[in-house]
Amino acid sequence: MNHPSPFPLPAQTSIVLLEDAGANPSADSLQGVLRAQDFRCAVASSAEEVMELLTNAPVDLLIIACRDWPWRQVADMRDAADSYLPIILIADDLTDTLLDHCAAVEIDAVICRPVNQHLLLLKIRSSLKLRMLYQHEHAQKTLLLDYWQTSDLEHEVAAKLFNDVLKADFLETEAVEVVMSPMALFNGDLVLIAKTPENHLHVLLGDFTGHGLSASIAATPLADIFYGMTRKGFDINEIVTEINAKLYRVLPANRFLAATVVALYPESSSMKSITCGLPEHFLVNHADNSFLAIRSLNIPLGIQPSIDIEEQLHRVSESQCLYLLTDGIFEAENAEGELFGGERILNAIRQSKSDAIKNLQASLEAHTGGAIQKDDNTLVILSCAVDSVPWGRREIRLPRQRVAATTWKQVLEFDIDSLRLINPVPVMVNTVMEIQGLQNYRQDIFMIVSELFANALDHGVLGLDSALKSSPEGFMRFYAMKDERLQQLQRGKIRLSFIHHATEYGGRLIVKVVDSGNGFDWRRRIGLRKSDEAYCGRGIIMLETLCSSLSYHGCGNRVTAVFDWRH
Repeated sequence: MNHPSPFPLPAQTSIVLLEDAGANPSADSLQGVLRAQDFRCAVASSAEEVMELLTNAPVDLLIIACRDWPWRQVADMRDAADSYLPIILIADDLTDTLLDHCAAVEIDAVICRPVNQHLLLLKIRSSLKLRMLYQHEHAQKTLLLDYWQTSDLEHEVAAKLFNDVLKADFLETEAVEVVMSPMALFNGDLVLIAKTPENHLHVLLGDFTGHGLSASIAATPLADIFYGMTRKGFDINEIVTEINAKLYRVLPANRFLAATVVALYPESSSMKSITCGLPEHFLVNHADNSFLAIRSLNIPLGIQPSIDIEEQLHRVSESQCLYLLTDGIFEAENAEGELFGGERILNAIRQSKSDAIKNLQASLEAHTGGAIQKDDNTLVILSCAVDSVPWGRREIRLPRQRVAATTWKQVLEFDIDSLRLINPVPVMVNTVMEIQGLQNYRQDIFMIVSELFANALDHGVLGLDSALKSSPEGFMRFYAMKDERLQQLQRGKIRLSFIHHATEYGGRLIVKVVDSGNGFDWRRRIGLRKSDEAYCGRGIIMLETLCSSLSYHGCGNRVTAVFDWRH
């Protein structure tokens, strides 16, 4: 099989021959040799004529065969050419001075007179090959440069969109401090922070497999789920379940998300964490320098279509901080390949609460010796500010388009099977928002419905005594018993009625809750109001503050709350 020659045909090759004017016809007939090989040969007698020929048309090769060599014009000749211009020099003899000049101006080949035609053709072929290699490399470099310019532009646009989505609902609060050190424009690590209508703080630290753009493909839908469900009041168990299902659908088989999601509950001074594949985190009490290592109990998200979540619940205080870290910090290596590890992390962050980040960064720098990092590094410090609640400041109600109050009624009933599987409060509150458009009052309505439902479930259907929550240990026991009874109970139901009608200044929302249990001693609320340290009874006081009226009936398994709103 005949392969086409990689070189252009001689007739397509343009050569400029620089010879002295009036050259001796008995000397080498270079022009005749070149034309005999069908090369297109143009003859010049001066450097100026060469420059004119180079400017007017592409030239593949320059042969200098004159006695007065134009050394100083060689660079200008190459600059005038459209591409790399190989040069062959014909000389009377080779001297050290000549070779020094050739090296200085980068002459490609030198041939001595008398010229051997076969050697000349070999040098021409070699020089043309060099030119073609240069043109090919230049073309590849141009394509690569165009690719990178286009890629950088696309990455910048995508990064802006990516950050806008992640930061659109990002809650800025002094309770959370974030330090990120990404390897690429796109960061495989991400941090999301939001609060629920009940002022529960939700924090997500995630680490996608890989780096750069491919590691951030699913970050946007993940953020939408996290922010949307938190804003609607869903618990982190439900949020993690939904995120896992979404990632399983959108991520390829070799991609997943290692993550930890934390919920901080100020009213009970407790914290719940769901750990899915990240390294251990540290809950440090800076008052006595004690700490608790919180290890991963679940597989990373996106690997299986569903996940049986195992959560961890801890009592927290104002003096404690939770340190969440991705594996890039743990796995940072020194020159000997030794990992940074959890012990060095603990030693750094326990030195000082205010300088924890600075101490950790200094320790990490000393360990790695300033070597290039091999992974994204992210540190999140969550201050367990359950007393001050800096994120809990009420949002400023912005003027909204006036919504006419309408008259409507809705009744929902949940049996024990439904109560075991779902938390209906966010769904019900969002339904009210959709019907009446009371977004300015979402937080108040959510807290009212949430407290009424919790009382009906905990004290009515499950028969739990709120006195258990009078101590930190009892609080943990209360929720352990709640999970146990919820799984064991065979019968039970809760019915909620929402009635709304217009008033002179706005509207009135009446919420009625009936449960199948024996109720609870709601009359004790007056006594509990006197105890600021009680972990129980606070919900009733909050209801009385938010509602226009709150009335119980019978043994406490029927309650009516009235919420009046104004335009």
